[in-house]
Amino acid sequence: MSSTELDHIADQLLVILDEMRSYKSTTLGAVTGGPYRNRNMPYPWQPPHAFSNVKDHFPTDGQVHFTHGDLLPHNILVDGSKITAIVDWETAGYYPDFWEYCWMHDCGWMTPAWGRVLARMFPGPPREKEIDAVYQILRDLYYNSSGMQS
Repeated sequence: MSSTELDHIADQLLVILDEMRSYKSTTLGAVTGGPYRNRNMPYPWQPPHAFSNVKDHFPTDGQVHFTHGDLLPHNILVDGSKITAIVDWETAGYYPDFWEYCWMHDCGWMTPAWGRVLARMFPGPPREKEIDAVYQILRDLYYNSSGMQS
């Protein structure tokens, strides 16, 4: 895609994120109102010291709003540079402001094109401490659910 087309994608994603963020909640969890249950965060999981090694990397004053939870290029359908659909809503729920941002910065999906989209959507340097902390949580969850020690 050209730079202009990627910028158009970024602008549309900003509108979509604004719409999703308009749906607020006072509690964290799945869209069904239950706990967060999906392939990334097995339930129930109750570590003795939940995320004590990363909790200082997250803001504590952010709002909880509706989040897709996996808003990456493979879940964004386009026709040319027009977004036609967002698919794969199994991880959708109500989560803190930083959650979608961190997921969108998944290094496994980072390409120059996606990097351009993210840079337009989120000007300034990436929030590395938050991104790294989310992936530390996911690694901890993976090791716990697979019976491995982290």
